[in-house]
Order: sequence, then C-alpha cells, then structure tokens
Amino acid sequence: MIRKADLKDLETIVKLEEKIFNHSLGYSFLRQEMLENPFSRIFVYEKDDMIIGYISYRVIDKNADIINFLIDTPYQGLGLGKELFKTITYEMKSEGVESLVLEVRSKNTKAIHLYEQFGAKHIRTLKNYYGDDDAYMMIMEVK
Repeated sequence: MIRKADLKDLETIVKLEEKIFNHSLGYSFLRQEMLENPFSRIFVYEKDDMIIGYISYRVIDKNADIINFLIDTPYQGLGLGKELFKTITYEMKSEGVESLVLEVRSKNTKAIHLYEQFGAKHIRTLKNYYGDDDAYMMIMEVK
C-alpha cells in the first residue's frame, strides 16, 4: 500500500536511509519537511505492516524535485519502486505539476533505467555531487 507518510513513520524512514545510503537526511529534517514545509510531500510504501520504501519531493508551482527515493534491499527488483514512482507522478499531475527534476548517482543504473522508462532525460552531470560520486541531473515531463 502506498500512502502519505505521517510522524510515526519517520524513525523507520531514517533507519532505511541509513541502511541504503549509509547516511540519512535525519529525523529533524524530515519532521520539519512534513510539518512546516508546504511544498514537501512524503509517501511510503508499506507491505505487511512494514515500511519498505519511501519517496520525498517538493512541489513549487508546476515543477517538482525529488529529494529522496528508496526501496529496501530485499524488495528491490520486484517492480515496487516503479509502482511508487508511478503513484507519485499521478499525485504530481493532480497538483498541476508539469515537470520533474531529479538527481541520481551516475553509478545507480537501476534507478536511471527506471527514470528513463518514465521519459526522464539526462541533462547534466554534476561532478562530485555525492562527495566522491557524480550525479546525473534528469528532467521529465509529468504525464
């Protein structure tokens, strides 16, 4: 089930970020995004009463920007990330979003392929965006 995140989800989200990314945006940042940032949206993917993934993004006017997106390791490759991404593009469209910008690690070929399936195009390489790793900036039309 995909749903909007609430405060009780934040500890699990932080743990997932630490597991997948070896760091986290942090509980305080996510709490502030959820409670105080009117542009922020956070959705979780829940399976068997466990959060197995999440996506956060911001919407400003007709544009959106992904902040973070992950699926827990045992559930990767099952199409759940695609399902979550598809759901949030519907959400974005319902809010009048026309374009989505995102950054992805240049070595994350699975994520790049997923975004390309939705029509995202690589527009720029950001050197050392993730410390010692480059990022691809991608843009797509929200359909």
